[in-house]
Amino acid sequence: MHRRTSRRGGNAIEFALTLPLFLMVMVGLMDYGFLFAIQAGIDNAVSLSCREGALVDPGFIPTGPQDRATSEMAARSAEFCAGVTCTKTVTDLGDPPVRTLTCSISRPISPLLGFLPASMFPKSVHSASIYRLEWQRPH
Repeated sequence: MHRRTSRRGGNAIEFALTLPLFLMVMVGLMDYGFLFAIQAGIDNAVSLSCREGALVDPGFIPTGPQDRATSEMAARSAEFCAGVTCTKTVTDLGDPPVRTLTCSISRPISPLLGFLPASMFPKSVHSASIYRLEWQRPH
């Protein structure tokens, strides 16, 4: 005859021991998912804004490329910079035939839920893009 051992309460103890670890992993995934979504949005905003500025002909308005990139960056990054202060820069560098636009955004970030230790989460996200102007005319 086989004797049955009693396992009353064993499942509850295993559940109680593994639940905190499972919740910590899930909350960490949510925090890092938020971080990566903001980073992807800022990367996209900087790249497209700099590209728009690089397409402007500086022959008509010398500051046209920089102005266009600045206005595009303000519009494209508005969703990702809502409620925080983003540092946006657009710089027109060089002379033809290597005149370029350098665009960047820095945004402070904090964890979405704040469950992870601060040492495991970056303080800010940054994105930069460099495009060569399509029209290479003097300033």
